[in-house]
Amino acid sequence: MFSTILNNIPSDQLVLLIILLLTTGIFAGTIAGLFGIGGGVVIVPALYYIFTLAEIDESSRMHLAVGTSLANIIPTSIISSYSHYKRKAVDFNLIKLIAPSLVVGVIFGAFVVSNISGSSLMLTYAILLFLIALQFFFWRDEWQLADGFPKNNLKHIYGSLIGFLSTIIGIGGGSLSTPLLKIYNFEIHKAIGTAAGIGAIIAIPGTIGFVLSGIYNNVSLPLSVGYVNFLGLMMISPMTVLAAPYGVKLAHYLSKETLNKIFAFFILCMSIRLFLEWLF
Repeated sequence: MFSTILNNIPSDQLVLLIILLLTTGIFAGTIAGLFGIGGGVVIVPALYYIFTLAEIDESSRMHLAVGTSLANIIPTSIISSYSHYKRKAVDFNLIKLIAPSLVVGVIFGAFVVSNISGSSLMLTYAILLFLIALQFFFWRDEWQLADGFPKNNLKHIYGSLIGFLSTIIGIGGGSLSTPLLKIYNFEIHKAIGTAAGIGAIIAIPGTIGFVLSGIYNNVSLPLSVGYVNFLGLMMISPMTVLAAPYGVKLAHYLSKETLNKIFAFFILCMSIRLFLEWLF
């Protein structure tokens, strides 16, 4: 089954693609630790490109990229959150508070994904990436709604939305939860560390959901279970796990203003690239 995928990739591009996978893993791990995100904003476009070259069925291509990204986020978010925890930068009380609503959002997201086309999923991903890029471009630290995270029903709305949207596009939720925590007066490092912990809560049931969705839709792809591809995991996950702690170190020692803009530009390019793919 391993050769089934590799044989569909032109031999002159095989080495380049292996380098791309390894580099994607390193970059995804670094930004996972740095920004508290799962790295899916990098991994999904890279995997989609690789699955396109491998001539994976177009109807499953985007689903497979998103599902594999979520599976990769499990070890990445655990390592990242543990590294932040050692620096006392994770609010586990908040994570426990919103965990049930996160899981509800994830389950609903997995159900929706199993019933939409690959083209619709690509457009959704492109739009949400664009909004995430704008967030990183224009975010201001002085924006605040309150001095603490809400403990009424609003917390369940936030948790469900983060879980739902993160599952739809295969991310750990940090791109959504970090700014949310910031506007509720979380110190930036604690917001990032807590967001990394939230990523693990999203990724585990999200991955299960994509596996079950693929099985439900009778998807049978080489080296895959449901919508999770193990070739992508084997090439990317070790690099993300190794790189995540270094991203955490950068998060605690470097200013983020320039890094935010560089990352936002990269995400914007990915958004435009996927939108053009959807359009044409």
